[in-house]
Amino acid sequence: MSKQLTAQAPVEPIVLGKMGSSYGIRGWLRVFSSTEDAESIFDYQPWFIQKAGQWQQVQLESWKHHNQDLIIKLKGVDDRDSANLLTNCEIVVDSSQLPALEDGSYYWKDLMGCPGSDH
Repeated sequence: MSKQLTAQAPVEPIVLGKMGSSYGIRGWLRVFSSTEDAESIFDYQPWFIQKAGQWQQVQLESWKHHNQDLIIKLKGVDDRDSANLLTNCEIVVDSSQLPALEDGSYYWKDLMGCPGSDH
C-alpha cells in the first residue's frame, strides 16, 4: 500500500469522516461522512489519516454510491487485506480548507470549549 508521510501534515486537523469496513476484494472501503452533504467530503483534499502517531496522506482514486453507502477506492489500496487495515481510520483535512462562513455561523470546531446556555 503506497501511503506517504508528508511534511505538509495538517496544522489544524479536523475530522470530516471515517473509513468503514472493506467492500469487495479490490480494496474498496465504505466511508462515513460528517459533512452536511455527505458527498461534500470529496471536495476537501488532501486527506490524512494517523497511523502509529504519524500523519499519512492518502489519495482518493475513485468514489461511488452503492445502495445507501458511499464507497471509496484509495490509490495503492488494491486488496481486501490492505483495505481492512484502514477500517475505522478518521479522515482528516486541514481546517484551512473549509470555506469561510457568514457572520453568525460557526463550525463545530469553533464551538468546542465554549460555555453553553439554555436561555
